[in-house]
Amino acid sequence: MRDIARKPYKIMIVDDDPIVVKTLERLLFKQNYLFFSVQSGEEALKAITEIEPDMVLLDVLMQGISGLEVCTRFKQMGITEKIPVMFLTANNQSEEIIKGFQCGAVDYIIKPFNTEELLARVQTHLELKTARENLKQMNLIKTRFYSIITHDIKDALTGVKGVAEFLDQELTQKNINTDEIKKLSNLLLSDSSNLFHFVKSLIKWDQVERDTRPVKAEQLVLKEMIEQVIEKFEKQISEKQLRININLTSTLILNSDNKFAEAIISEVLQNAIKYSNAGGEIQIIAEKNNNELTVEITDQGVGIDKDVLENIFRLDTPHPKTIGTFNEKGTGLGLIICLAMAKKIKGGIHIESSRHHGAKVIITLPDLE
Repeated sequence: MRDIARKPYKIMIVDDDPIVVKTLERLLFKQNYLFFSVQSGEEALKAITEIEPDMVLLDVLMQGISGLEVCTRFKQMGITEKIPVMFLTANNQSEEIIKGFQCGAVDYIIKPFNTEELLARVQTHLELKTARENLKQMNLIKTRFYSIITHDIKDALTGVKGVAEFLDQELTQKNINTDEIKKLSNLLLSDSSNLFHFVKSLIKWDQVERDTRPVKAEQLVLKEMIEQVIEKFEKQISEKQLRININLTSTLILNSDNKFAEAIISEVLQNAIKYSNAGGEIQIIAEKNNNELTVEITDQGVGIDKDVLENIFRLDTPHPKTIGTFNEKGTGLGLIICLAMAKKIKGGIHIESSRHHGAKVIITLPDLE
């Protein structure tokens, strides 16, 4: 039965035998693949850039330009680096097969082909193509991310260096202005502290990303854990005169990695406090359905602009460092670290917000075995 829920791949069939073409089309349709058929090498060379398929099934022996010649031209065009080509051949001689690999093909199958074998090989090469593309995209994103943070660190160090130079100049004056020195010293302490926390956050993110150890599933009583997290921020809550409304029962239990779960909720709650206006309310609700716990932390604070919200978890865009309502500063990496931790325990994070209308952060945490 055709699986209509799966995203279809595009496959181009190049064969001058109408029976083979119809057979392949029927098989690919049942597997939810999109297919495009051409009957000659000339047509294939014209259609390849327009169709941009995910894979090519290419007959070796055709009238006019042969499949080997078509694949050679694909290779010269740089197409075989991105699109896997699999030969369909009635000749199982090793010399011809070797020629096929030399001109850029990734695989071959002998006619008349076995249906299950053909589909298995097609699926394998499509999955390998997707994996390569994902890896390439990931590398590009991380390269962009490291470029952004390098720029951020450079800017921060420039500020620290500038204040240090002013301080040094002030100390060389005959009439030392102690008030100015104190001002510069406080500024230097603030800037260097912000830089320290930024680098610390960066190291934490890297550690989470590189940690390949299996997560440790332990029983977690959610209400107790949240109450302990709230205690850590008692001073900030008191300063802003915030109301924390907890709406969950003491019977909500989750089997998860306590360290990651607590760190995620702690970071999200800290952000809610940071961006809340004085006298505001933060609501924490939770429920569990089908072995998955959902925690919602909602504040009435400054909210998030639409363009910022769209890119808030992206590594390849500058991460916003929004100032809190009491001038609290941050690194802009907190939510990125949270998402990395959530993925480690097979969970997720979703944010609903608009400017001046607060934010709702939805954390999903499944039971781990």
